[in-house]
Amino acid sequence: MNQSAYHPESRLRAWRASLSVSLLALSIAAPGLANSLPAELKLASYFGDHMVLQRERPVCVWGEGEPNKTIEVSVANRQASATVGPEGRWEVRLQPLAAGGPYRLIVSSGGRAIALNDVLFGDVWLCSGQSNMQMPVKECAAAEQEATLAERPTLRLCTVARSAAATPQSSADIKWRTCTPESAREFSAVGYFFASELLKDKRLAKLPIGLIDSSFGGTTCEGWIPQTALSSFSSDQLHDSMFGIKPAALYNAMIAPLGHGPLKGVLWYQGESNSAHPGTYPRLFSTLAAEWRKQFGDPQLPFFVVQLPEYVKLWEGFYWPWEREAQAQAVRAVPYSALVPAINTTDGFDLHPKQKLEIGRRLALRVRHDAYREAIVAGGPAFRDALVESSKMRVRFDTGGNGLASRSPDGVEGFALAGDDRSYHFAHGRIEGDSVVVQCEEVPAPKTVRYAWAAVPNATLINKAGLPAAPFRTDLFPYANVELQKEPISRRVSTSAYNILIDGDGAVTSLVVGDAQFISNQPGMAGGSSIPGFFGPRSLANIREVGPRLLACSDDQVTLQITFEEKAMEWGITNRGKDAIRFQLALSSGVSVSDSAAKERVILRRGNAILAIEGVDSVTNTTNGIILTTDIGAATARHLSLQAGLADVHVSEQR
Repeated sequence: MNQSAYHPESRLRAWRASLSVSLLALSIAAPGLANSLPAELKLASYFGDHMVLQRERPVCVWGEGEPNKTIEVSVANRQASATVGPEGRWEVRLQPLAAGGPYRLIVSSGGRAIALNDVLFGDVWLCSGQSNMQMPVKECAAAEQEATLAERPTLRLCTVARSAAATPQSSADIKWRTCTPESAREFSAVGYFFASELLKDKRLAKLPIGLIDSSFGGTTCEGWIPQTALSSFSSDQLHDSMFGIKPAALYNAMIAPLGHGPLKGVLWYQGESNSAHPGTYPRLFSTLAAEWRKQFGDPQLPFFVVQLPEYVKLWEGFYWPWEREAQAQAVRAVPYSALVPAINTTDGFDLHPKQKLEIGRRLALRVRHDAYREAIVAGGPAFRDALVESSKMRVRFDTGGNGLASRSPDGVEGFALAGDDRSYHFAHGRIEGDSVVVQCEEVPAPKTVRYAWAAVPNATLINKAGLPAAPFRTDLFPYANVELQKEPISRRVSTSAYNILIDGDGAVTSLVVGDAQFISNQPGMAGGSSIPGFFGPRSLANIREVGPRLLACSDDQVTLQITFEEKAMEWGITNRGKDAIRFQLALSSGVSVSDSAAKERVILRRGNAILAIEGVDSVTNTTNGIILTTDIGAATARHLSLQAGLADVHVSEQR
């Protein structure tokens, strides 16, 4: 945490002192619950069976009712009442409760009553951000699922439906569920893995935990900020999210309906969609944190920010080192916030990496240290300063007494040095105590140093607990978006009958018979072969040549194996996952399709070239062209048989 005086007691005192201010702010930030006067007793959509309410904080319950009627609320041994206001809104506050339950929460008025069952008191964590926070457990590596999915009676999962709105909303589609393997598979992986790690701690094992997933893929930071707080930004500093979602629209639909029920903290994983404008991110995030703290009535509400992991490609015109720097600057500017580096968790070829368990673990370590005051090692080495020593540079770190180490046996990699010419060269590092001595023959008079400053850095500095040092630089040079970009290795097979290209993600991107191209070259799922996933095509980037004529492309759940013959191919798709998948092949615009007499067999023609395919379930005309699809059930394998020829060559009905 970037604020040393982080104590729950001081937070409670500050919360009480700011209560009147917070309620005034809420009248602006959160809307009324109804535009017309309701006659029916209602609880706000935030409340439901199986929910968790924040322990050791005043219990805030709100909803709608008939004006001037008395509302009574009771839970455990607490009860309080209030009068419905002239606009049909009511709010009741009860004295704090310690962790425990399950309880029954009862709201009554005028002979009518609402009862919520199985209500727990514990710690409530809001998980928000964009697609890598939204990504569910079922999309993660199978080994991570198998290691964590379990019945967890004290863990409750809350999902806020993804939507946007032009004005702040009072309600949303919000559902609370008990944690089962089935409900967890559909929930935010980062959030679930975080809670799973917390519950391994003996001190926290029986503590009820509520996770609220309010995340939306492809969204900018400004989408999550109230419109009133965006007035100080110029129009060129604010940008729409994907799908044309305007600034403030996500706050309106997905944060405002949460009212001001107290939270333990916020897990924030966002930044990809702001990477084109890193210079404005620190101020945007500072504004978001301030506004959310007003809404939830806690000026010390902690934010734990996941710093972007490896990703090799230009994204929105920038490589990610600059957005990682912006995230670090934002955290330094916001008290009671902490940065959780995510480097060394993925290979960088996937915008939505399947490896989320380690990110959840690192979040849990930081939270245990900062929020639960445990004396544990929670982060990696932290850069302190850099001193020039002749032709070397000594880079000193705060290690928390845990010492420095390297993931490489040959010293420390990931550093680069520059002299007066500002030209950086990779440098070798040697650990000496709490310092790394860095040297490079090409830079005899170093002036500045960078560490892990790349889209996919080869960065090996860790502490003895295995946690990585975060990227940093000592220069103030302007942004530069030039990198030596890593690429997965593609494969090509050429025979007398066809020519096929498989890219580094295991997708067939070209299939030529004679001189005719049969595969569309459009990007994404509109071209080539693909298996649609939660956030786009699956990457089958584990490519192995398993025989002279056999190629296997896989991830942890799916394998595409292709057997090559001179005039034919067999494509086998094996699905080891628990969900059905769809394999599809997008055709070039010049290809015509006709059914044959054989079941599940289509004949493709382009000019005098012919491609017969068996194993196709459906042929669909879309705005992007024709798509062939084959459905593969859970724990099932399917096969496609392809035979290539020309019009003057007989294509047999049976192989």
